[in-house]
This record gives sequence, structure tokens and C-alpha cells, in this order.
Amino acid sequence: MYIISNVIPLEDYRLLLTFTNGEKRVYDMKPYLDTNAYRKLNDISFFNTAHIVLDYTVGWNDEIDICPDSAYQDSIPYNEVV
Repeated sequence: MYIISNVIPLEDYRLLLTFTNGEKRVYDMKPYLDTNAYRKLNDISFFNTAHIVLDYTVGWNDEIDICPDSAYQDSIPYNEVV
């Protein structure tokens, strides 16, 4: 299981995720914004409130979070973005 230790919201609905293994990866949330689970994140002010929840993943409130394993697998290494 992957554990996210830090999150920084980036432009264009992306998240810079730091995992406990020290790896930094960028996760693009745009493909999910039209789904019922993530629709509220279209509000960029709300999206930018992303924070660590339950000591292992990213969430926005009691209803919206992401699976850390999926976030890892569906993200790209930070050095490929820069």
C-alpha cells in the first residue's frame, strides 16, 4: 500500500503528491471532475483545500478522497513534469 505524506494543489487540477517512500508524483484530477464522486472539485477554491486525511491519503471533506494506490499508479513522476 502506498501512503501519501504531503499534497500540494497545482494549476490545472493537478496534485503534487509526496509518498512516504520519498517519491514525488503529479496526479491529474481533470479526468475525474465530471464524475459524481468528484464533481464538487470543479470549484477551484474547494479543490485547493486538498489535505492529508487519515494519515495516508488526500481528501477534501468527509465525502471526497482518493485511493493512494490508484493515485500512485495513475500519476507520473514529478521529474517528468518539470
